[in-house]
Amino acid sequence: MAAAGFYPPRLLPQVLISTGPGFYEDEHHRLWMVAKLETCSHSPYCNKIETCVTVHLWQMTRYPQEPAPYNPMNYNFLPMTWRLASMNTYRGTDAMHWRLLNHSQVGDTVQLILMLE
Repeated sequence: MAAAGFYPPRLLPQVLISTGPGFYEDEHHRLWMVAKLETCSHSPYCNKIETCVTVHLWQMTRYPQEPAPYNPMNYNFLPMTWRLASMNTYRGTDAMHWRLLNHSQVGDTVQLILMLE
């Protein structure tokens, strides 16, 4: 049985605009879904004392047709728009900076992991 292949990711999205709770669209009209939100106590990426938030975004090939089951995640603190400010930083419309921790692709799934700085 062959293992899932790791492929070089596509170019980073320059802008991600909220289209609804937990969903973003980039400049190429690709859909991104918030797959996971983590706080400092649950995140392997954070080693500082103050509150740390990481968000995992997965690129979707199409918008889900069925309504999502109840999701306890609160998306209210996520920015309406993220813009790529440098090779490893996104700036939200709330003026907060989010560091790019990971941009990878496994099989058909492209993932971005951002951490609030």
